[in-house]
Amino acid sequence: MKSILSALFLAAFWWPFVIEADGQFDQCLLRQMATADDTLTIGELRQFCQSEQAQQDMAETATDDMGVEVTENGVETESAISRRLFLEKKEARNPFVLLPHKPNYIILSNNMSSPNERPFELADPAEDVQFQPWETKFQISLKLPVARGLFNNRADMFVAYTNRSFWQQFNKDGSAPFRDSNHEPEAWLSFQNDFELFGVKNSIIRTGFSHQSNGQSGTLSRSWNRVYADFVFEYDDLYFSFKPWWRVPEDSDNDDNPDIEDYMGNFELGALYKVGNNTFDVMLRNNLDFGDNRGAVQLGWSFPLTERVRGYVQWFNGYGESLIDYDAHSNSIGFGIQLSDWL
Repeated sequence: MKSILSALFLAAFWWPFVIEADGQFDQCLLRQMATADDTLTIGELRQFCQSEQAQQDMAETATDDMGVEVTENGVETESAISRRLFLEKKEARNPFVLLPHKPNYIILSNNMSSPNERPFELADPAEDVQFQPWETKFQISLKLPVARGLFNNRADMFVAYTNRSFWQQFNKDGSAPFRDSNHEPEAWLSFQNDFELFGVKNSIIRTGFSHQSNGQSGTLSRSWNRVYADFVFEYDDLYFSFKPWWRVPEDSDNDDNPDIEDYMGNFELGALYKVGNNTFDVMLRNNLDFGDNRGAVQLGWSFPLTERVRGYVQWFNGYGESLIDYDAHSNSIGFGIQLSDWL
């Protein structure tokens, strides 16, 4: 209540000057002060309004190059990471909010070079497995902030759930089955950081725990648990991450996939490049075993279709596109729509 009264007092005091100055930046600042979460600082509110004003100026100026950084009163546009963090904090004032975590998309036609039928044939030799080389692939990924301002206001705690499914929706003869669905609940601490070297800034450090499984039983069951760290960097419009992990050991009698690290490796590299309204992303994994080298590469391109929906193209080559295929090489390309990006 105290913060609301303070915001109303400030709004009442400054409003006549804002009208007189007719400044969009000042109006934005007042609006955010009245509605933002109490954990946000005045500096963060100013950064957000500077970024919003710069984007409006860029949209209104037809001669501006979308790849050139826009300034407003000499202040550089905020990075995509800073803007994403601000919006997440702002939305967190709603106790029931669910935020995007990993990209949310639906690839209507994911075309494979050859579907992996062997695990299903081993599970039921009498079943005539006939998978089609095209299917629908979609990912739903949401997170929830459960604690803010930990460790002297330097860390936040999140929980999340990600589902990635492979649906043979065009396979009418096979009753349109879900070939595989991967479930990944996780929890982590996110630390904001400002360490910078040679223009490269380490913005975020995350450390957490992840469980991933496909919810099957018997010979089709796949699962593993990991403890991970994730280091997020930015340099101009390039954003990249290094995510090493350690697999939590399991009893050999209960381990569904004891050799999964031979195919999935112990780390993941990610990069994202934003050019105007286009976003290009890449994911790399490798087991670093040069005698028996295995890994994966995934390339993505998203572009605007409407104000809220983006077109999405994704290519995957390697091991582990799905858990059922962790030890089988796959090569696929798909086209669809993206509802939320990494940034």
